[in-house]
Amino acid sequence: MIDYFALALAHALLVIALLRILARGELDREEALGDVIAEPEEHSTGKRPAGTRQRKKRGDA
Repeated sequence: MIDYFALALAHALLVIALLRILARGELDREEALGDVIAEPEEHSTGKRPAGTRQRKKRGDA
């Protein structure tokens, strides 16, 4: 009896979480996703972004 209850409870909570995610309004807007994915201009030119350093090779001191 307990095993069936635990299994049903876990699956019910997963279904509730999935329904809450699918019901969000953010999934219907494409411009919100475009802002997150857009890369800065520095990446498109092949230069490293400011504040990053090149890794040293093992032989370098």
